[in-house]
Amino acid sequence: MLNWENPIETTIDNPNIVPDIDPGHTTNEQAFNAEVMMPANLKPINPEDKRVVNGLTDINQLAPFKYPWAWNFFLNANKNHWTPLDINMAQDVSDYKYKLTLEERHVYENVLSYLTTSDIMAMRNIGLAVMEKMTAPELQIYQARQVYEEALHTWTYQHCIETIGLDQGDIYNRYRVVPEINQKIQIASRRLKSILRSGIDLRDPDELNNFVISYIFFAAVFEGCWFYNGFSPIFALQRRGLMKGTAEQFQYIMRDEVMHTAFGIRVVKQIIYEENITLDPKIVRNMWDEAEAAEATYANYILRDPILGYSTDMHIGQFRFIANRRANQLAMEEPFPGAEATLPWLDEQANLRKEKNFFETRVTEYQTGGTLSWD
Repeated sequence: MLNWENPIETTIDNPNIVPDIDPGHTTNEQAFNAEVMMPANLKPINPEDKRVVNGLTDINQLAPFKYPWAWNFFLNANKNHWTPLDINMAQDVSDYKYKLTLEERHVYENVLSYLTTSDIMAMRNIGLAVMEKMTAPELQIYQARQVYEEALHTWTYQHCIETIGLDQGDIYNRYRVVPEINQKIQIASRRLKSILRSGIDLRDPDELNNFVISYIFFAAVFEGCWFYNGFSPIFALQRRGLMKGTAEQFQYIMRDEVMHTAFGIRVVKQIIYEENITLDPKIVRNMWDEAEAAEATYANYILRDPILGYSTDMHIGQFRFIANRRANQLAMEEPFPGAEATLPWLDEQANLRKEKNFFETRVTEYQTGGTLSWD
């Protein structure tokens, strides 16, 4: 059974067995320059000298591993290979044209509008802002796979848009012209720009704290909550036998995103431990409040007219429930105490089942799973 919330292992290495590490720091660029200038008769690398950031070891030497869990994430991700061409979308074309109500079309189109931009931002965050700050190659290798997967997800949304025959100019521009979508994008863009700047030195405590908060945002909020909620309205249509091809595409994407979230949370916890960081609880609280407000605004827009089996209250309630789960995984205070799951059917609905008709969809099961558990 695949546990989506703990696909490999999300608890930090036991602090009792991780040795103290010399606090000396350097930037990635300095470390690389030092490597190419050093003579060949260097001592073998001690994996315990590696760090997630601010490391001094050779960033080109993969093993011995300091973080074998990161390598396991990479191996596991490669079992999940798929493309959007694996799923039959023919029925979706008919559903969209002849079965969806105007309200359901509004939901479908705006979910795609939000997701198309979001996965590109996730790709840029990991590929341009995060990877180059990692000083252990086993971390970078999984993140390289993550960059590919974000590109794959973007292809998937584009495939849905093209297959259904939607106006690409309209769909792709909504994130710019619809305030309720743009608000979420602007929040993410602000976080991304704050760590995409050149010359960031993570030896500076303020810069390091900002980097960690940004990483938490993208792992726990952006991918861990907003993406999760982004798929749910389509799963609600799938429950009623509508847009099943799109929903199956999203099932594949969701498994990738849960891996991204689990990895990101693991990395953040490791940085906090290694760098002895204490985050300002007010900053964390503000992050959750801003994320909830933006999600509520977005939900009220896409569900301005309720659709059968899904509502604004359900959408926002599930966000709060999952936000608490992410906070627990980070060993932080729950932002929304007492929040309960408002989509009790989601675990079952989001799971990729083995029982598939050969002529309707792909017959190979994606990441052997059976029944899905979110805990």
